[in-house]
Amino acid sequence: METMRTDSPVWAVEHPVDEYVRVCREITMLQAHAADLLGQIDRDRSFEVAGYLTSTAFVRDTTGVSGTEARRRVIEARGLVQHDTLREAFTSAAIDRPRVSMLLRAAGISPDLFERDESVLVNTIAGLSVADARRVVEYWCQAADQEAAATNERHLINRRRLSISDTYGGMVRLDGDLDPESGDIVLTAIRSLVEPTQLDPSDTRSLPQRRADALVDLCNDHLEHGDTPVSGGIRPHLTLVVSPEVLATGVPGWPCELDGTVITPATAQRIACDASVTEIDDRMSAGRASRTIPTHIRRALIHRDGGCTHPGCDRPHRWCDAHHIVHWADGGPTRVDNLRLLCRRHHRMAHDQAPYPIRE
Repeated sequence: METMRTDSPVWAVEHPVDEYVRVCREITMLQAHAADLLGQIDRDRSFEVAGYLTSTAFVRDTTGVSGTEARRRVIEARGLVQHDTLREAFTSAAIDRPRVSMLLRAAGISPDLFERDESVLVNTIAGLSVADARRVVEYWCQAADQEAAATNERHLINRRRLSISDTYGGMVRLDGDLDPESGDIVLTAIRSLVEPTQLDPSDTRSLPQRRADALVDLCNDHLEHGDTPVSGGIRPHLTLVVSPEVLATGVPGWPCELDGTVITPATAQRIACDASVTEIDDRMSAGRASRTIPTHIRRALIHRDGGCTHPGCDRPHRWCDAHHIVHWADGGPTRVDNLRLLCRRHHRMAHDQAPYPIRE
């Protein structure tokens, strides 16, 4: 407790730590009160008086929350109406909203068993961390309905997704969801590279930056050393296209791209420090002795063609074969200017329907 100066009005000032705990507790009780009111509104259909067709629409428009959050609040209110012990614990702030959500989900799996175990579950998770509370509820759900638990597990697996896209600002955006098992694998791998004990004390990167760098390191290691599929004789890799002038002088204005994205000469010089180099020339040749396409020639074709050269086809180079324009058996050399990339479908058509149009 603190006391103000004697020349000012005297009153007790609550310590910020105590005040914070008190305010958080009051917020929880207010959330419980709001859920109780919403339960009454939903049950009595009071929202219709205000001109709304559903409780969700009422909550969304009067509170400004999203439709998803409004639905969640309505589901919460309806669930609390059915479970007195849970509602009382929420009202007294013995448990908070995340724990209420856990228990309501459990109640939906087996209402009869939940009614039997409600008091025990509420009292058990009230004193646990969120992580431990979640474990207790998950174990209860498995015991209550093994088939439902397995169905939920499959549901989570089916929800997995990963979106990767270029942005107008030049960055690449990642967004996705992983099921618990896959997520643990990814988290463990990334955490192994960003643990504080593994870092240089002088490292000034933020934790999100370290995670981003860790993901890149893992992918790069896989491309360099992993058992990656080979496409057209080449392992997946990044292709740096840069003129000798850029490497020599660092002066911009010459070709300088990484997989089609324009980069700075400084970045190109850094990448080129540890890269294999192939000089591209339309006269690059493997001679008449070979009809197979050497790696250095395929790289040149990838740079020149990008993908399938059939008009209107946008299949990427990894789906393509190198096609001899003048067939090797007819004396055509295995040389860049006598080769074009064609996807498998159009490659078959090229041999079945010659002469065949090739995009320049």
